[in-house]
Amino acid sequence: MLGGALGSLIRYGVSGCFTTKSCNPEFPLGTLYVNLAGCLLIGIVFGLCETRGVSPHFRLFFMTGFLGALTTFSAYGLETVTSAGGGLLNVAIFNIAANNIGGLALVKAGLLLARFF
Repeated sequence: MLGGALGSLIRYGVSGCFTTKSCNPEFPLGTLYVNLAGCLLIGIVFGLCETRGVSPHFRLFFMTGFLGALTTFSAYGLETVTSAGGGLLNVAIFNIAANNIGGLALVKAGLLLARFF
């Protein structure tokens, strides 16, 4: 429960940073950043859990609680569909590519980085 609370607070803060007038309001940068960061972190933590014997309690706290609250697949889906429905098909396509390709690449990078810890 604490992991989820911390993850959601950080998600809220990151979203707030990217909804200012200085950012492009058409593209959901906050969602992209937390999803990509979450992918990298889950790769690292999973890799450490597999090789270093990290406790199951920490794994649940961090991967299920913290990262589950931090990353936002539902927001990603809504923002993508809203962009496409609002005539911003290029934004929707880029959002799909950036989250999926970037996310998968960062999970792999996290697994590789975990080998150095």
